[in-house]
Amino acid sequence: ELNEDTNILDRWGLTIAGEIAFVVTYVSYWILINDKVSNITATFVQVLFFIYFPLFNLCVFTDPGRITATSATTTTRNFHPHGSYYQTVESKPGMPLGGDNRTTDETDDKDVESSSTDNNNMCTTCHTVKPIRSKHCRVCNICVDIMDHHCVFTGNCVGNGNRFLFYVMIISAVASHLLILHCIVIGMGGYRNISQGMDKDSYLGILFVFHSLASLFMMANLGFQTYLISNNLTTNEFWNWKRYHHFHAY
Repeated sequence: ELNEDTNILDRWGLTIAGEIAFVVTYVSYWILINDKVSNITATFVQVLFFIYFPLFNLCVFTDPGRITATSATTTTRNFHPHGSYYQTVESKPGMPLGGDNRTTDETDDKDVESSSTDNNNMCTTCHTVKPIRSKHCRVCNICVDIMDHHCVFTGNCVGNGNRFLFYVMIISAVASHLLILHCIVIGMGGYRNISQGMDKDSYLGILFVFHSLASLFMMANLGFQTYLISNNLTTNEFWNWKRYHHFHAY
């Protein structure tokens, strides 16, 4: 379901380009490089290619955690930017985090009722209650639970429903790009002959530059996502934390 103002190519253009780049790289590897690398390296290439490609497509089509009218009324979440360890230290045993004498069920019911009537928690587009840490995506035209970001490469949001899958996909992407980069260097004559190899075979040179840049980008992305996960944050919260009251509640 797309926003009326969103062009199909705007959402899926880079996804299609990524799929094409994968196929071109894989075919090029088999034609130009496979017979120049060791059997162990060739085996690793096969394994990583057939791990990364399905993971990428799962990230494209997996539900990121779409919020519906039903799910919104059953989702409650306590949050602190320093994670659950802080909550464990600060909260009293046997007492809800609210600090009152209500039972957990009563607290949840009243909190849901309160959030349902709070206009600040209502999505004016989806007309549903947005739980804490959720966000409406203007591209996908849905509200996503624990919204991380909209990924332009998968054409899909990253949220509570697929964030772990997205993280594993990034790991496999880093390994795949680095390994294919190594194979390209071997195909050009080795690490001491990279510049000569690029002059001799411009096509392999283009692949070398592409996978070098892709490797750097994916490693930076992996490091950033690792930092966010270890600090119980999302990309959206990292950049827009001043907008959210739950970062200023303590």
